[in-house]
Amino acid sequence: MGKKILKNLGMTIESRSYVDAMHAVLTHAGWTTYSKAVLSGVTVTGFRFAVHRRLTAESPTAYNWMAENFLAADFVGVTASSSAGFSFHPTFPLYRDAAIGQIKASLDRGVGAVIWKDGFAIVAGYDDEEGTLYYDDGGGLGLQRLPYDEFGQNESPYWYYQVFEGTVELDPLEIYKESLMQAAYKWETPDRVLPEADYACGFAAYDAIKQALSDGVYDPVQAAGVFESYAAAKRDVSEYMEMLSRLWPQLEPAADGYRRVADAFQKVMGAMDGDHNRMKRKEQSLVLLFDEAQQAEHGAIGQIKTFMQERIRNRFDHIGLR
Repeated sequence: MGKKILKNLGMTIESRSYVDAMHAVLTHAGWTTYSKAVLSGVTVTGFRFAVHRRLTAESPTAYNWMAENFLAADFVGVTASSSAGFSFHPTFPLYRDAAIGQIKASLDRGVGAVIWKDGFAIVAGYDDEEGTLYYDDGGGLGLQRLPYDEFGQNESPYWYYQVFEGTVELDPLEIYKESLMQAAYKWETPDRVLPEADYACGFAAYDAIKQALSDGVYDPVQAAGVFESYAAAKRDVSEYMEMLSRLWPQLEPAADGYRRVADAFQKVMGAMDGDHNRMKRKEQSLVLLFDEAQQAEHGAIGQIKTFMQERIRNRFDHIGLR
């Protein structure tokens, strides 16, 4: 019977994505000094942009967690392992016990873990005598108890965990350049795990948003949550591109484009002013703001592709390959 609680490991919701959890764990472990905005950029998480055509709440987290979050760590030189599945499978209790074992082993090494608890959260401790994990979901409640036998019991039937194992030194300039390559790929390429009849990605995501607002086929509460998550992502990317433009002045036009994107999303949030019901009355003005953001981001990606054109050519236009 053991017990371990990592001191000063907590999570705050700012980027409204996996980055909040990843940043908390890596910073506590001393494995990164990146701000959340920069981590959002270098892991490419902030450049991911996908929406359900009815603007449903799961849109920002509708992606392959196993693959994408593994790559997020890999992009910054962090080795990681993870597992996921459905809690209704008959073998789930075996996977649950194995997951808890891996999480505890990571905690014993002094490194927190990431789990899905109706949103990405971090695990900062465990107590075998109580049969409990201690997790923080960034909601301001601090550490909360999660009994071992309730791990994976979420509103949706999905369970997931990720543990970080070590670091590999990478050239920061190469990290930045690869993030730009992946940004262009995300903008132009549909996510293969998402059916195009239901979801749209990158440039097409803006079209889906504008169409949903024009047709009125969405729930304002869910749509507001989607817009809030992506407003945070666009803000992070804007800060990241601002940093890169100081390193490479040729990227200033791209940074300016993302400043305008972030500003348009901020205006979207301001137009609702915390009242989701106002969305129905503001649909036309919101469509114009999203159109403005779409054109600005399209221009920014074009500037990125110009800056990275040699590397793009070297990959024979398969820019998502690494």
